[in-house]
Amino acid sequence: MRSLIKRPGEGWTVTEIQNELEPLQKAVGERVYHSRKLARMSKEELAERLGISSQYVNDIEQGKKCMSMAIFVELGEVFHTGLDELAHGAQKEEPVLEHLLCHLRQLSPVQRDMAVHMLHLAFRAAQELGPEE
Repeated sequence: MRSLIKRPGEGWTVTEIQNELEPLQKAVGERVYHSRKLARMSKEELAERLGISSQYVNDIEQGKKCMSMAIFVELGEVFHTGLDELAHGAQKEEPVLEHLLCHLRQLSPVQRDMAVHMLHLAFRAAQELGPEE
């Protein structure tokens, strides 16, 4: 995507702006779709959490609509992910870690704290056992 900054006297037409932003909008929509699926949420559930219609969620996911910054920030909170990951994507973790993160994101804060505590105990026990031979 080229810079949207032009020299004085050079303006952008609406069509030029739309053409520049369309690929980004589609890519963000795909990441919203995949994040929703990872969270095992329906469009209706996500729409309810965001205070928007399920049709609007559908349009965002298909890259047909550009969301407000408020909705974008709320999506990050709902999916427990950074805005940079939603905007630009992120490096994939190992599949095992990705699967673990997916499960942790679905837990309530209390359940998540308990799970993290249990993982710490398991890690400590594994370290005490020493390296595998």
